[in-house]
Amino acid sequence: MAAYITESRLAGLRHLTITGERYDAFKALGQLTAEPIAAVQSRLPEREGLLAWRSTPHGRTRFDELVDATARTHSPELKELEALAEGAGLPFEDLLLANLRGDIGTGDGTGCTDLAWRGSRAFVAHNEDAAPALDGYMMFLTLRMDGDVPVTALWYPGFVPANAFTINGHGVGWGINHIQVVDPPVAVGRHFVARGAQQAATADEVAAYLRDHPTAGGFAYTIGDTTTGTVIVAESAAGQVNTTSLTPERPFEWHTNHLKFLPSSIDRGSLNAAGSATRQLGGYEESQARGAALTTAGPPAEEPDVDWFIDTLSGRPLPRGVHRTAAGTDPLMTLCSVVLDLDRAELTARGHSGTQESVPLAQLH
Repeated sequence: MAAYITESRLAGLRHLTITGERYDAFKALGQLTAEPIAAVQSRLPEREGLLAWRSTPHGRTRFDELVDATARTHSPELKELEALAEGAGLPFEDLLLANLRGDIGTGDGTGCTDLAWRGSRAFVAHNEDAAPALDGYMMFLTLRMDGDVPVTALWYPGFVPANAFTINGHGVGWGINHIQVVDPPVAVGRHFVARGAQQAATADEVAAYLRDHPTAGGFAYTIGDTTTGTVIVAESAAGQVNTTSLTPERPFEWHTNHLKFLPSSIDRGSLNAAGSATRQLGGYEESQARGAALTTAGPPAEEPDVDWFIDTLSGRPLPRGVHRTAAGTDPLMTLCSVVLDLDRAELTARGHSGTQESVPLAQLH
């Protein structure tokens, strides 16, 4: 089956929808977005440090070990990235290195904030933060591939479409935050596990998948599903996984880029030689500061609505809020805010330009 791509706009962002056989689809996607992929790769703040790390004997060995561990359980997801690289005419190993950067003891800075509510209504919300150089490249990507439930993700060209925000055709969605792991084990790459989880039919299935596939690096997932209204916060880091369910008695939760449930020793301490760029992008203290702002603001006084989440995510910049503007010493900016209304099965997105749009999930996929 030949792959074909259509293009539209969602909340001011580019929105690509690709239909076809899995690897044909990713190859076609690579061909269409070859220029953005090359641009994103060249603008990664960590790029030079990663290339230098891989050129060392230790780095080369470690890189190969991570690839082998990932291939044992997530070969289809690896082949998707390989097809993307082939279509873009770029070295597969370079894209792979960027996708594994959080699994080697370095990472992608401390950006992104998640909020969740499970009262009489249920919501999952996410701020996607990144370096200003990536503004204009992030987009929505909908995958309609043979035999798979459709998936829509916020996507950085060149990356596995799984490391920011996801919503699938079952009505299961989640936001992801980077967790810095100081000394990761050799295990599956976190991007590939996040991609594999995208076929889950419920929030509980996502949590079970994460427990069955612990990762080298760290991600925090804030997960919800429209069928049951279940909301779960999962931390997966350094081969360990914790899942915590929200209840009407404890309806509110936030997550930034530090661990709240797993042992804090995982995400503190000295970074290895490849971690210098991460120090420049922010660290544990910066993530704690955003958490403190959310703690000070407190949970909503009554049942929140979509506007409350949009305002909390985008209405107040640091240090009183969590919205990033790359002003002063802040190196990152919020590229997009999204709110998933689980009861209405509706996604609301607010792009960096301020354009806001709500879309029923049935229409999205």
